Amino acid sequence: MIKIFGKVRYHWQPDLSLLIIYWSLSVIPIFVGLALMYESSRVPTLVLFSFFLFMVLLGIGVHRYFTIYEDGTLRIITANPFTPIKVAISTIDKVAVTKTSITLYTDGKDKGRTFCMRKWPKKYFVNALALNEHFQGEVELLDNFIHIDYFETYYGNQSK
Repeated sequence: MIKIFGKVRYHWQPDLSLLIIYWSLSVIPIFVGLALMYESSRVPTLVLFSFFLFMVLLGIGVHRYFTIYEDGTLRIITANPFTPIKVAISTIDKVAVTKTSITLYTDGKDKGRTFCMRKWPKKYFVNALALNEHFQGEVELLDNFIHIDYFETYYGNQSK
């Protein structure tokens, strides 16, 4: 969770299998560049290109986040910077929260979209989404870890 230009960004990563594949492929240019640099006494252009390619892949890999706007729009930024996804918060039916991810179900679809998030960005994102005035859906806690601090918050509010 980072606040930039007055907007809070909640960072996410794709499903675990895609995450491992992407980061494994993005680290390959570093190792190829180091192997080429080890073989020669000077730094060839190909080594600099491989380091540049790694930096580009690194930038694309961390460029995934949510932004919640006041007008009831959830903006999902993916690794492709040319296709931001805008979802009306009122169309979100259910948010399924697990220990490592959240799944957003929109417009009554049976299959949701899963986003892996760390604990604290997920906590603040779910809180901000659930407290948004346009949100009409439900937050479902799927793990058996209901005694984790932010799960207790939701269960504590139900008894009042």
